Amino acid sequence: MIEQYKTIKDSNWIKLNIKNSKFHGKIYHITSLAEVNVFLKQVEGEFRKPTHIVYAYRLVEDNSIREYSTDAGEPTHSSGPPILKVLAGDELLNVLLVVVRYFGGIKLGIGGLIKAYTEVAQEAIKGSLIVTRTNKKIMFIETNYKELGEMLYKIDQMRGKVIEIIHGENVKIKALIPISFCTRFENTELD
Repeated sequence: MIEQYKTIKDSNWIKLNIKNSKFHGKIYHITSLAEVNVFLKQVEGEFRKPTHIVYAYRLVEDNSIREYSTDAGEPTHSSGPPILKVLAGDELLNVLLVVVRYFGGIKLGIGGLIKAYTEVAQEAIKGSLIVTRTNKKIMFIETNYKELGEMLYKIDQMRGKVIEIIHGENVKIKALIPISFCTRFENTELD
């Protein structure tokens, strides 16, 4: 179960010139495969006639990690996999790293490409704000009025967040609870 993970909050384009080739790199925070396609369309619109648009992503889906990379016309395993390796090495999740290359007339060779794409990926991450996120689940917790204060205190101690309190014969609390603490409330879940 993936409860906490590192991801990107904010980033900017970085640019490197390597043997006359221009490399632009940026990392995006994503939460779905659909967002990958949206960001790739943005990149295609932002850069005119690049030689290659290489990318890799790591995405949490159904509590497992989905990884993908593409060489986008570069020699096999010379660009996408090195980017993915950097993402995995930094243990980043829910991220898409895009590298745009304009060929400068000098062939880099497979070793040179691996080194260049790795460097661009590392620099893109360095230029980004990395944050730790906690996966949470919406829970409905029922308690009586006498124990309401204690229940709210427990939710706060577990780094949960109260969304709504519904008053009736008893009190129903709608809260975001970190996944690892959900089992403590399962017998009170109403949804």
